[in-house]
Amino acid sequence: MSRDAGRGAGMRRKTPEQLLDYGLDWIAGHRDTYNRVMHLCLSEVESGEEWVGRDYIYRLAKKSRLRITNDKEFRFSHELWSVIARYMAMMRPVLARAISCNRSPIDDFDFEAKWHERVGDGTVFLARSYAEAKRMCEEGDPLAQVFPRKTRKDRVCKKMTKGELCRAAQQSLFQMGA
Repeated sequence: MSRDAGRGAGMRRKTPEQLLDYGLDWIAGHRDTYNRVMHLCLSEVESGEEWVGRDYIYRLAKKSRLRITNDKEFRFSHELWSVIARYMAMMRPVLARAISCNRSPIDDFDFEAKWHERVGDGTVFLARSYAEAKRMCEEGDPLAQVFPRKTRKDRVCKKMTKGELCRAAQQSLFQMGA
């Protein structure tokens, strides 16, 4: 059986540049979906998930009733996920903790330049490649740290006691007189 079996009549294997362009064109045309996928991945990493893959994200989206589950191209394309995953890790290096990418010929391209050429916006990348994002995680770079989600209890302001209010008022009066 050939490597192209099951790809349909007339379909041939993509070159690395075609694969990268395919992924970028999809991102440009589905920016909301791309952002939702990245948000799901970030949420999972922040909650302690150690592995996040395409099928896992698809199941989460289906469970959350997000529209990405209707995108057959995203749902069935392993090639698309390989490009999306690299770009998400470049934008948010913390994702390289849970998203795994094997070395590929597409890694030889300047991802940032290709993004700006195909997507054409002012997106800022915190890492220049997936490999750099992975290295940032391993070295403990602050841009690749996991910040646990705050619970509702953490977000609620603590009501000050009468004594704490008096001390705060005294301190502010003391500072004003200095």
